[in-house]
Amino acid sequence: MKTIAIPQFYCGPSGRKGLYNRQEVGLARAFAALGARGIVLYPDPGAAAPTVEEPEPNVKVYYLPVRALGSQAFYKSWQILMDEHVDAVHVMGDNSPGVPALYRFCQRHGILFYSQLGALKSTSSHKAVRLVMDLLLCRNLAIYKKTPTYAKTPAVAAELESLGVPCAGLMPVGLDTAIIPDVPAERTKLRRAVGLDPDAKIFVFVGRLDPYKRPLDLVPLLKAAPHWQAVIIGQGSQAGALSAALAQADLTGRCRLIPELPNTAVHVFYHACNAFVNLNDQEIFGMSLLEAMYAGCPPVARHAPGPDLIIEDGVSGLLCDTVEEMAAALNKVDDAMGAAAQKRINEHFLWQNSAELALTLLPHKREAAHGQR
Repeated sequence: MKTIAIPQFYCGPSGRKGLYNRQEVGLARAFAALGARGIVLYPDPGAAAPTVEEPEPNVKVYYLPVRALGSQAFYKSWQILMDEHVDAVHVMGDNSPGVPALYRFCQRHGILFYSQLGALKSTSSHKAVRLVMDLLLCRNLAIYKKTPTYAKTPAVAAELESLGVPCAGLMPVGLDTAIIPDVPAERTKLRRAVGLDPDAKIFVFVGRLDPYKRPLDLVPLLKAAPHWQAVIIGQGSQAGALSAALAQADLTGRCRLIPELPNTAVHVFYHACNAFVNLNDQEIFGMSLLEAMYAGCPPVARHAPGPDLIIEDGVSGLLCDTVEEMAAALNKVDDAMGAAAQKRINEHFLWQNSAELALTLLPHKREAAHGQR
């Protein structure tokens, strides 16, 4: 049985246990369903010792002590890869400075190293951080040039090629359907259960309330769409500014602000709402976008690499450039578009697709990993 490790290099606030869809665990489940083992490695900067969970057969999740620099994790040891007899590492490290150490370990021990990349340039709001991260990217690019490297979106594939990195193909992010609850009740009953107006038009926003997600654009969006209400699920550095702006614009009565919910509860709101909005014009992929579409909640999104790949404009959702366009698009969504959105995810964006592609590398891992060993 092949064993694939999926390390996470990000130790910021997104993707924590119990909140939204964790990509690594979903991929591990997909590997297990295909007869392999999936080992997930999460950084835990405050831990004195490793802890482990085994949520189901052939899926194991480790929380490992790391050194953290901002949101970047540096693992103290990769010995766990040897202890678990890992055949390959599935790396979603992008521009993380911790990637080279992992590559060197894999090279020494004959472990296949391949990547699934969603971004290359830093998106930090701090100019100095962006400069440093972009300089360090050269180290990762040297590795990506000599190992199998897949892109999550066509935009990243084009960027890889422009940087001299041969792109092995597209490997989109997938949805982990195993953790998605069945929500059988009709919309009216769901709205009564969670205290929403049964007759209103309501859109849902799910994501970090940080600048890169553009949450403050919810204010002009609600102004431009006066017949709509909003459910806003998330927390972050702009939560206070958003609340103040909504109050100043006299929009608080048209909003439900929910700082945090378990993943299972979030799905009730996807089913209860008429539309999902994605305001980030740099969205790499968008797990909440996938979740909403899987629930049949039609998306209205700004053009960005992820939405441009996922959404068939005018069929399974609507793509826009401006807040004004998004407000107009909200009035075009309907249940047929929601059904098309659900079909789109089921056919193209489940983790099984990525896992199947990744497993094709393993029979030839000696050649694919490092040329010769």
